[in-house]
Amino acid sequence: MKEGWTYKKLGEVCEILNGFAFKSSNYVPEGVRVIRITNVQKGYVEDNDPKYYPYETKDELSRYLLKEGDMLLSLTGNVGRVAILEKSYLPAYLNQRVACIRVRKEVELNLSFLFHLLYSQKFEDDCIKSSNGAAQLNMSTVWLASYLIPVPSLSEQQSIVDYLDSAFAKIDAMKANAEKALNEAKAFFQTSLKKMLEPKEGWEEKELKDICQIKGGKRLPKGCVLSSEPMSHRYITVADFTKNGTVVPSTVKYISDEVYKTIQRYTITSDDVYVTIVGSTVGKAGIIPPELDGSNLTENACKLVLNNDYDKKFVYYLMCSDYVVKQEHHLTKVSAQPKLALNRLASIIVYIPSHSEQQSIVTTLDSLKSKVDRLQENYDKISQECDALKQAILRQVFE
Repeated sequence: MKEGWTYKKLGEVCEILNGFAFKSSNYVPEGVRVIRITNVQKGYVEDNDPKYYPYETKDELSRYLLKEGDMLLSLTGNVGRVAILEKSYLPAYLNQRVACIRVRKEVELNLSFLFHLLYSQKFEDDCIKSSNGAAQLNMSTVWLASYLIPVPSLSEQQSIVDYLDSAFAKIDAMKANAEKALNEAKAFFQTSLKKMLEPKEGWEEKELKDICQIKGGKRLPKGCVLSSEPMSHRYITVADFTKNGTVVPSTVKYISDEVYKTIQRYTITSDDVYVTIVGSTVGKAGIIPPELDGSNLTENACKLVLNNDYDKKFVYYLMCSDYVVKQEHHLTKVSAQPKLALNRLASIIVYIPSHSEQQSIVTTLDSLKSKVDRLQENYDKISQECDALKQAILRQVFE
């Protein structure tokens, strides 16, 4: 504790509200946005998979209407993530297991000061330690209300905020520069991909089924679960597919010999191209690394077993091309979740050059992609370093 600082319980200086248990069956296409756990990231609100609820004037729900500047805190799963709600998200309701923290009007507490304090790794660690649950962590608002925070004078709070805002702005600028370079490289790659794979004179028009066999994966038998413990057989899921068209071996889990015997026909090799056919990432394509050759494949993806004279890297890039992706979206059926049937995938029109031209295109695109991959690694490194630097500064200020 800092000498000379006053310490108070969070519940003494703030109102703490837990969200309402909205029924997902009552969500509507348009209405009042519902802020859920998935929307609360560390330091910001993410507008992913928005859900809406009809506006209600009943007292029961009106108390869950959020205000600009409300601080949101995740109480389940990745507990301890905080974000301040911006006006652009309003009107909005607060969903269950998200806490709303509002500074009491009579208290001299700077909202930005409080945000920096709760954004610290120490607070997140304390939240995790206080939580319980096996499948996922759950944090109590009772514990949150009793959490001790420093409340120095308003002038000292403002001085701390000014210092942190200035330091963080410089750190964010470093991260933004790396992100800009990455985005420019990605945009150039996409432009080159589109240009190089546009149909040209002499290219053959075919359906996808003409250049490969399309075979689905297999669902795990009922009651079977994946294991993190190393075994003889791997099982690749859609969650293992990366953004850059491959699979990281360390993320792939295992199945037992007994389970493997029941689904041993549904494997994929490093000579195949995978394509997702179910879920929000329909059409995501890639090639698995040699060390995962022979792994079992999820039913939510299929493999393209290529005929002779078709370069696997070319077909991978082909499946990422603008005109193929548009066909996939057009052919995908949406009910409970998006699904691209194998027979529909097989009917996609593709344009194929000679084998030598395929290889030439692959060489060029591989070179551009490697630059993007390097910049992605650089951005990831800088991003981690920036986050670590922010936390080091917060420790210096608050601990």
